[in-house]
Amino acid sequence: MMMQLAGKKALVTGASRGIGMAIALAYAVEGADVAVTGRSLEKLAPVVDKMHAMGRKAVALEWDVSCVKGVDSRIEETAEKLGGLDLVVNNAGVIRSERFLSVTEEGWDAVMDTNLKGLYFSCQAAANHMIKKGIKGRIINIASDAGLRGAPVPYGISKWGVIGLTKGIAGLLLPHGILVAAIAPGPVTTEMMNWEPGKPVEITSPFGRMAYPEEIAQLAVFLASQGASRIAGDTIVINGGL
Repeated sequence: MMMQLAGKKALVTGASRGIGMAIALAYAVEGADVAVTGRSLEKLAPVVDKMHAMGRKAVALEWDVSCVKGVDSRIEETAEKLGGLDLVVNNAGVIRSERFLSVTEEGWDAVMDTNLKGLYFSCQAAANHMIKKGIKGRIINIASDAGLRGAPVPYGISKWGVIGLTKGIAGLLLPHGILVAAIAPGPVTTEMMNWEPGKPVEITSPFGRMAYPEEIAQLAVFLASQGASRIAGDTIVINGGL
């Protein structure tokens, strides 16, 4: 069976666990060489080992996306280590437990710096690299259905911004052959869902369960494939009918 991403070079941020890890592994299964980022090389090591076992080139980069200084050089470093860069998945994200009436400036900045500011400049650096190299690549941003429902807390607002950014830059990059799209998952069985200590998450869904990270990853594979060659600026919601 032909692999959908054979020969592609991909970067997945925030890939030590959850959705990011699932996307990185799914890309490797489909033939891509993959660079993964996170704040701990130790936590990224098992992901890299699994991709190496598939016969893929895989590299880990210690990278806090909230620190945007030097992001251009990090993208260039990634491309150099992989031998190119065709796909960028901006997945890294954080969530905090404060409610609207108790959000602090520090809490606001902690979320926005990673979820929106970091993602914005990652998109910019990836786009500049692809344009400079003449690469007709893909940029896939991980948003959330929380960004579509109206949100009184920084997490949902940041994801609303991701959806708007995706739409806004898609038209600018399309003439360069670069396609930009976003995925807006509903609740997924990841550690991030346990963001409020002592309060187990209960989700009512027509499916009777939350999504698995691997299900989100399959959509990310599609958006990186030739089958998604007409998708630009769109946010695909995958929330199980909620």
